[in-house]
Amino acid sequence: MALTLLQFLNGLSSIILVVIFTFVGIVIAFKYRKTKDRTYIFFGASWIGVVEAYYAVSISFIVSFFNGVGLTPEIYFLVGVTLYPLSTLIWLTAFTDIKLKSKQRIIQLIFVVIGVIFEIIFFYLFFTAPSLLGTLYSPVDSKFGIVILIYILFSLCVIFVTGMIFSILSIKSDNREHRLRGIFLSITLIIFVFGSIFDALELSIIVLTVVRILLIFSALTFYIAFILPNWAKKLFLKQK
Repeated sequence: MALTLLQFLNGLSSIILVVIFTFVGIVIAFKYRKTKDRTYIFFGASWIGVVEAYYAVSISFIVSFFNGVGLTPEIYFLVGVTLYPLSTLIWLTAFTDIKLKSKQRIIQLIFVVIGVIFEIIFFYLFFTAPSLLGTLYSPVDSKFGIVILIYILFSLCVIFVTGMIFSILSIKSDNREHRLRGIFLSITLIIFVFGSIFDALELSIIVLTVVRILLIFSALTFYIAFILPNWAKKLFLKQK
């Protein structure tokens, strides 16, 4: 099966997206070695997890060069979906480390239960009615079933709301660096969440390119928010 130009662009840009998000996530997680603050590990790991769906696209795109069809629908959705509950839980653990620490256990328990329910439904459909998980139109084009779609939207909402709370608290800080971190985190969340929603639609080559560039840009702003490199301080805080 020959890929169209749009499908090729989808697969190639997905690989680029995955590489960049994974690199940023690892860099942030490794900041724990310097700060001994475990939230860097959690935020870094969850940042890798939020693009799980693109891992499925990337792998299927590569496999298609060998077998012509990419991954089977079942494996595609297995790779692209099943770890979302874990990445959401990791994100919430990082958030509750910073805010609502006293409520952390109950919040974690609630989302563990929700995640387990989702996984039970997913694997039930996986073994009994895999077509309900979604439809794979090509090695890189898919449409999620209602169960997966609801959970991913729910996960995005949780990340967006909690992340915005964290960024607003940072923006209100008297510390200029904390304020800058908060601004870049809010930019990240807005671009990533709305970019992800648009990316789920049927897009033209131009729109797909713009959306993927915006998603890659969100990785850069996330990096700035958590690493705050010297060049960013010099540029935005006018520090020497």
